[in-house]
Formats: sequence, structure tokens, C-alpha cells
Amino acid sequence: MQAMTTMPFFYRFRDALATLPSILILAILIFAGIQKAAKIEGHSDDSLVQIALTEPEPPAPPVTIPTPPQPTPTPPQVVKPQPVPLMQPPRQPQPQTVSATPTTNSPSAEVAAPPAPPKAVAAPAPVAPPAPEPAPAIAKPSSASVEAGYVSKVRAHLNSIKRYPTGREASQQRPQGKVKVWFVLNRDGTLVEQGIEESSNSMLLDEAARKTINRATFSAFPESSWAGEATHRFSAELEFIPAAG
Repeated sequence: MQAMTTMPFFYRFRDALATLPSILILAILIFAGIQKAAKIEGHSDDSLVQIALTEPEPPAPPVTIPTPPQPTPTPPQVVKPQPVPLMQPPRQPQPQTVSATPTTNSPSAEVAAPPAPPKAVAAPAPVAPPAPEPAPAIAKPSSASVEAGYVSKVRAHLNSIKRYPTGREASQQRPQGKVKVWFVLNRDGTLVEQGIEESSNSMLLDEAARKTINRATFSAFPESSWAGEATHRFSAELEFIPAAG
């Protein structure tokens, strides 16, 4: 009866019993691995390490560039004035006493020397005649008067060469009026540009004024006029009157 009851028990757990040897072997291997890992000792290097302390090299001294010696300025030599010797007045000769040799017939006597000749008196130095007074300087004309004279000459020249317009239209309309023109000249008198400043309300008269400026011959500027200007602007008024007829 016991055999019959035992067999079913082992039969019932036959799968677990079949895996039991594998579990035991695995546990043994794990335990053996743990023991081997525990026996591993750390390897230490007992060789001596020498540490040498070296002092840092001192920095190289800075290189100094020698400064060339500057020449010492020579002090100026002071010339001492030499004293001028004073002229001493001439010494007047003193009268000398001449002793005469005594003779048997005359007693001893002293003969006086002749008196010195009188001192010559120096003649007075000639007086230089007074210098003649300088002639009065001729007053030069101012630049303003020179410029005004040049402008008046230019305007007189333009009025002398102006021409009344000709043609059928001018003879029919017979315009009359004044034209104020402006023009720019170089210092040598050449014309730079020109135009109408105030019109006469007549194209014929305005055109006649322009032709007058182009036909004119201007002289160079005076030297003392418009200093520092390479060109100058002028203006003139031209009056046109038709001829009676």
C-alpha cells in the first residue's frame, strides 16, 4: 500500500524533479564564480617614482638700445669790448734856462731861452649843408576811383557803338525804350557771358542790346582795380530812340 501511495507522489512532481539537477549545477557554477571573483586581488605597482623640483629659469634681461649722445651746445662766445685809449692832450714845452759861462770881464748871468711859439688853433670843421627836403609824394588814385573810371569808359563805349534795329518790323513798329544789360569780363577784357537784366518789353530792342555787347571791344582791367577777382560783373543801360523821319 505504501508503494502505491509513493509512486503517485513522485509521478506527480516528475517535471520538477527532472529540472532539479540542472538547478543544482547552475547554483554550483554561480557560487564558484563568486568565489573566484572574490579571490582576485588588485595589482599594485611598488616601483618608486622620483619627483624632481626644478626652479624656473630667470627671465632674460631686457635688451636696452643705447641712446646716441646728443651734442652739447656750445655756448656763444662773448666778445668783451676792448677799452679805447683816451687821447692825451699834447704837453706844452716848458721854457728852459740856459746858463752862460762866466767871463773875466762880465759877472755870471743867466740867459733865458726864447719863448715857445704860440699853439696853432685848429680850424673849425666845415658844416655840411642841410639835406634837401624830399619832394611831396604824388597821391595815387584810390582803387574805387580807378574802378569807377573804368566802368564809365565801358558804358560810354557801349552807347557809342549801339545801333537801332533795322528791318521792316522795326520800321513799322518803331519801338523806343531802355534796356539794362549785364555782362561778365575777364581781367584781360574778354567777354565771358551776358544777358538782359531789365527788358524794354520789345524783342527788337533787347536783341539790339545783345548785339551791342557782342560787338564791343573791352580793355583790360587796371592793375589796382578789383584785386583778387579773376572776373567781374558789369551792367549798363542802353536807350534806343528811333530816328525822326
